[in-house]
Amino acid sequence: MSWEASIVRVIEHLPLDTERLYLRRYTLADAAAIYRINSREEVTRYLPFGPMASEEDARSQLERFFLPAYERADAGDEGPGGLPLDFKLAACLKDAGELAGMVFVETSDGSCELGYTVDPGWWGRGIATEMCQGVVVLARRLGFVRLTAMVDVRNVASERVLAHLGMKPRRLAGGIGQGGEETGCRAWELEL
Repeated sequence: MSWEASIVRVIEHLPLDTERLYLRRYTLADAAAIYRINSREEVTRYLPFGPMASEEDARSQLERFFLPAYERADAGDEGPGGLPLDFKLAACLKDAGELAGMVFVETSDGSCELGYTVDPGWWGRGIATEMCQGVVVLARRLGFVRLTAMVDVRNVASERVLAHLGMKPRRLAGGIGQGGEETGCRAWELEL
């Protein structure tokens, strides 16, 4: 990936507003909502990890991955190739402030892979597409060249979201699902 020398940090663009949502950094106060979303089997069915067992699991995820990434980014650290480390966002409903989904671009390993989960109460209402569109806009502002996504081929709804974003299916690949189950995945790509 080619990357511009001058990096604009994610935090400088937050909160990021869409029509119905605002995207912001997580706080420890989000643990209950993260657990509420990711403790449901229907949410994690096509992900390599199963449902969260407790709110403490959500708090641990925040403390081990999300909050340290923010701290490192705020201290001026960057990921491989100068990529920002803090592209992990809570998608909240503007009218209620409720966490409706989670969206991120994984950059710590040098990839620019889009991922997300959405509260099932908001499935079928365009929330996933809207929050991901916000991330695409921000990725362009930050100078990203490409976004990718890997989706279990059984997850037709997520493939529709990626198609709405303008992503193109590129190749089939094997994957490992929950419990070591082999699954088929499709790589998607969007040139920015």
